[in-house]
Amino acid sequence: MPRPKEFDPDVVLDRAVALFWEQGYEKTSMQELVERMGIHKRSMYDTFGDKRALYLKALDRYADTVERSKREAAEQEVDTRLALRGLFESAVADVGQHPAGCLSVNCATELALHDPDAAARVAKAFAREQQLVLDLVRRGQDAGEIASRHDARSLAMSLFNAWVGLRVRVRTGLPHAQLRQMVEGMMTMLA
Repeated sequence: MPRPKEFDPDVVLDRAVALFWEQGYEKTSMQELVERMGIHKRSMYDTFGDKRALYLKALDRYADTVERSKREAAEQEVDTRLALRGLFESAVADVGQHPAGCLSVNCATELALHDPDAAARVAKAFAREQQLVLDLVRRGQDAGEIASRHDARSLAMSLFNAWVGLRVRVRTGLPHAQLRQMVEGMMTMLA
């Protein structure tokens, strides 16, 4: 009879998410994962598999927690412009509370370049985010909050790409004031 787990898999997976988010896939060693997660190496392998399998599970966990909470907050905001601003500012506001940037964006520039499973997860995350921006733009246009002279799909793609770029720039350590300027520039696209 297998022994019951002496740890909460979600809690230790969240610790792995944080470490991968901070350091990336390549720079994170198995020893660092074991130490950060607070479990034995054997337990890690038995529960999550090897480093790559753990990373893929970390990407899924990130999508189910961090990305979902931002998506839900945006969908619940009544004012569409505020919903979009909230999405964009979340990349800047989280600096210091979370690792810099976005795990999905970080993966897109690291592991997804040569790992089809990681690339598929990034593509799925980006598709969800781009659809969210498109839905918000359409909602804003219907409510008269966003200029209807814009093609909704083109505007959403431009905003989404600017948002991804913002998250890359957050990761590079761009000064906070410049990040805020980028958000303001993104908001002017709605006029």
